[in-house]
Parts: sequence; C-alpha cells; structure tokens
Amino acid sequence: MNLKNEIAKNRDFLNNIFITMGIGLVVNFLNYLFNVFLARNLNTIDFGFYNAAIAIITLAQIPVLAIQTAVTKKVADNKGYNLKQFKRRSTLQLTIIASIVSVIFYLLGNQISQIAHIPIKYIPTLTVVVFGAILTPSVKGFLLGLEKILSFNLILLFETVLKFLLGYIAIHYAMDLALPILACVIPSFITLLLLPFISTKSKKTPKSSISLDYRSIVLFFVTYLLLNMPANLSLILANPDIRASYGALTLIGKIVYFASITIASVMLSKLASTKKEERKKSLLISLAFAFLTGIGISAIYLLFTRDIVHFIFGDLYMDIVGYVVPYSVAIIGYALAYLLITSLLVDDSYIHIYFLVLLTLLQMILFRVNNSTLHDIFINQVIIYGVLGLFVLSILIYYLLKKKNEKDKEETLKRV
Repeated sequence: MNLKNEIAKNRDFLNNIFITMGIGLVVNFLNYLFNVFLARNLNTIDFGFYNAAIAIITLAQIPVLAIQTAVTKKVADNKGYNLKQFKRRSTLQLTIIASIVSVIFYLLGNQISQIAHIPIKYIPTLTVVVFGAILTPSVKGFLLGLEKILSFNLILLFETVLKFLLGYIAIHYAMDLALPILACVIPSFITLLLLPFISTKSKKTPKSSISLDYRSIVLFFVTYLLLNMPANLSLILANPDIRASYGALTLIGKIVYFASITIASVMLSKLASTKKEERKKSLLISLAFAFLTGIGISAIYLLFTRDIVHFIFGDLYMDIVGYVVPYSVAIIGYALAYLLITSLLVDDSYIHIYFLVLLTLLQMILFRVNNSTLHDIFINQVIIYGVLGLFVLSILIYYLLKKKNEKDKEETLKRV
C-alpha cells in the first residue's frame, strides 16, 4: 500500500477530521465550562434541579441523533436531485410529530415533575426543549449529507457559544433556571432558519417522492438509546454510598470518550456519501483516529493523574486516582464500539440491537451481584467495555475477511 497515494485519495476526509477535532475541542470545552459555570454560581437547590432537568434534556438528545442520522443518510443518497420538496415535506412532518410529542409531554407534566423531582413550573420550558429536539436536527443532517463539514462545525460552534452566553446572562441577572434550560434549544431554533438556504444546487427532479424513513428513525433511536446505557445505567445502578466517587471517575472518563467520538459526524457523512464497497478505508481511518485520541489522553492521565484529579475536584475524590488510567483505557473500547455501530446504521444493519440488549442485561446482573465498593463498580465497567471492545474486534475481522473473499471472487471471475 502506497501511503502517500492513500493520503492523497483521502485528503478531504482527513482535512474534515482535523477541522472537526479542532472545533470539537473548543465545543466540548465550552460545554464543560457551561456546566462548571452553573455549578459554581447556582445554589445547591437550583443546581440539583438543573441536574434533574439535564437528565430529561439528555433523553431528548437521543431523537436529535436519530433524526439527524436519518436526514444525513437520505440526503447523501439523493444529493444529485433537487431536495426542496423533501425539505418542505420533512419539516412539516417533523413539526407535526414534535407538536404531538410535546403535547403528550406537557400533559404528563405532573408525573414527570414527581419522578424527576423538578418543580412543575419548569415543565413548559422542558416542553419547548422536547419540541426543538425533534424539529431542529434537519439543518445538521442536511449539511452532513452534503458533506459540508466546515459549515456543520461552524454552526455547532455558534450554537455552543450562544448557549454559554445565555447561561451567563441568566446567572448575571439572577434569573431562574428557565433560561439555562432554554439555552439548550434556542440556538438550534436560530440555526433552523438556515434550512431554506441549504441547497444541492441541482435542478434534477426526483422520479418519486423522497421522504424520511420513520422505521429507520425508530431503529436509530433504539440504537442510540442502548448505546448510552453502558455509561448512564451504571450511574443509576451504582451503590449510593460510593456513587459520588464513581461519578467523579466517569466525568474524567467522559473526556476520553467524547474526544474519541468527536469525529462520529464526519465519519457518518463520509460513509453515507460513499459507495458500499468503498467504505472500509473511511471506517478504518475513523477508528484509528479515535483509538489514537483515546490513547493520547490516557497517556496524559498516566503522567499527571493526581494533578488532574486535584485540579478538577480539589481535595475531593482522591480515591479514584488509581482507577483513572485503566478506566480511561477501557472506555476507548466503548468509543470504538460507538463509531462502529454508528457505521452499521449506514448499511441499514441492526443486528447490534440484540447484542446491546444482552449487554444491558449483563450490566444489570453484574451490578446486582458486585456493587459494594468502587473497585467492584470499576471491575463491572471494565467487563462491559471489554465486551464492547471484543464486539468491535470481531465485527472488524468479519468485515475485513468478507471484503477479502469478495475481492478474491471478483479476481477469480475476471480470470475465467
């Protein structure tokens, strides 16, 4: 393999990866700073309410990923056509669905308020967040489907900066939590105004009507929901006596995780826009970047573990120091699994759902029998992330062998 030629062939893809990693670093830092800023300036009661609201907002982000992925795939498959009709049709459909779901959420406000332990006065605000989560992903989906990666990242950066400014205004003027909560959706409503201006620049009319595949959206939703289980379910199942220490450990681990999957959107855009037989290299490049990113951060943790823990938490949670590096290395398997499973969605493959359901059951069993100390929880999660890593390895081996066999058959047929 000529490395120089391979780099030349994938120059645009590599450039997009570097752009996304650079802007993604700023975006992730601002999001982290946003939460730290609120933690330091809200009283403990309001910050507790905000954390409860974040749980609902996090769940609302799952439809965002599902719809964004569906739009990306549909646009990539049809970018040779004029998609104005698809934009109008999909926007109208998503508006109707968002309205129905939001009304249901609002009507269940009392029950949600009691379960989440959040004041009923914030239910209307959260209803707006739920509405926006379903309606607003179209812009990013279109940009990714058209491989306009720089535009996608600039919009993401704009939304994050605006979110931080809204949070600052709320704190500066001693407002309640409504604005910090709305900060999670107001920027997306603003960027939604760009949708009419995003064009494929093609006058070719599609032979049949193009519409979103809602079966795929449901399967994407289930996939992203299950993909969030390994990290989030562990926080729910963890022994309450040691949940704070484990939560601190996960916060450090999430830096590795989110840094490693920053390129997920670029990878998805590239795979959706590439012929099926040519996707292998793009996937391998993405996994290699994610792996090296995770290993690089883990190496920094190895050199400055105690200093990093002290910088983030002060004198608290020093009991996690011995677990930071091995936990960070283990979580790389989680990040690689996220990228690989996301790539399967492009091929309309959903066999991973059965695996993720079994993994969730395994995690529940592990925490039921082994949940007394921080070390117990650490072992449980290493097993879960290890199983995910083995899943990635087995799928890759199968994928590569399958491609090799197909190539050998093609060469044999040519000789005949």
